[in-house]
Amino acid sequence: MPEVVTDAAVKRALELIHRQYADELTIEQLARCAGLSRTVLAQRFDSALGQSPMRYCVDWRLRMAAQMLEQGRHTASEVAYAVGFGSEAAFNRAFRRRYGEPPARWGRQRAADTLRELPRQQVQHCGAKDGTQLAWSRVGHGFPLVKTANWLNHLEFDWQSPVWRHWLLELTRHNTLIRYDERGNGLSDWDVHDLSFEAMVDDFEAVVDASGVQQFDLLGLSQGASVAIAYSLRHPGRVRRMVLLGGYSQGWAVRCRGEELARREAMVTLTRTGWGSDMSAFRQIFANLYIPGGSSEQIAWWTELQRISTSPANAERLQRALSMIDVEDMLARVTVPTLVAHATRDHVVPFPCGERLAARIPGSRFVSLDSENHVLLKSEPAWSEFLSVMREFLGAAAPSH
Repeated sequence: MPEVVTDAAVKRALELIHRQYADELTIEQLARCAGLSRTVLAQRFDSALGQSPMRYCVDWRLRMAAQMLEQGRHTASEVAYAVGFGSEAAFNRAFRRRYGEPPARWGRQRAADTLRELPRQQVQHCGAKDGTQLAWSRVGHGFPLVKTANWLNHLEFDWQSPVWRHWLLELTRHNTLIRYDERGNGLSDWDVHDLSFEAMVDDFEAVVDASGVQQFDLLGLSQGASVAIAYSLRHPGRVRRMVLLGGYSQGWAVRCRGEELARREAMVTLTRTGWGSDMSAFRQIFANLYIPGGSSEQIAWWTELQRISTSPANAERLQRALSMIDVEDMLARVTVPTLVAHATRDHVVPFPCGERLAARIPGSRFVSLDSENHVLLKSEPAWSEFLSVMREFLGAAAPSH
């Protein structure tokens, strides 16, 4: 299936299928959504995707089923009904025709294969200043690279995700990677009173102390860049080099005005009702902001990450907390060698935010990346470029062993 469909009518039909794949959609419903007759939709669908709309509906349901089975958290029976089959027997027949094996056996084999390919991760917990339990992990070998938490993450789910897996595999290739789930998110405590930026910096400090590393390189993505900046001022001697991607010094509630501020406020309001829905148009919109260049599979994984990573209430609170970040006055005091990179068409954190970070951090290096994705995807040239530049930057002062 092509990763990019340019036919607007076909895209509307696809969005309905992806959003309501567990429903018994009809060709009439798809045609109405696309604004075409059934015959014309079938012709244009076949031209764009090489199959009929109804065949695609079945294939997509089976792809969603395969993803759920691969995660290893659901039985074949649970998956059958979750993706809209009326009986487990019908699901078993359809799945076997598509994948050549019964779903239960296929899922066990894929889960086992995936685990064999991945580095071993042991999730540990440490206590924050206020007693909040933080989940963190250490994977790989080499000079420590500590990654600040960014929204959205999940220590276990990310290893299976086509959005994050390539990040983790590459970051552990030459380094010991230490990362964690932020409070209110992932495997860390969800029931927390304090979601302030100060608490987030304290959490990072607690994870670093628990890991026992004395000096390390620091990677901050999105709001994690602000946490990295604040920590580097608290402990400049512990951070050897710092890499910031898609970061900002001021959250949107601080920097935005007018229509942009109103749009951001509307997204937070929608979060209250949209985040928890199993088939939420809101979550699809949210995913398209973060990875607009993502394939259908990547979008599906991102929407699932939203569902499992935090509650609707925490999602709203986290957005509010991140919107109020302001480390602008800290930038001129950063002494750690810093690389700043930013996607030129980032829809979540505008490109000028990255330019401003680089302009205000003394001696920093700035790299613009030709991408529209807030999270760089494996297939895009910007990912390879960022990886190369980051490795060059961190390797320039590699410690002797």
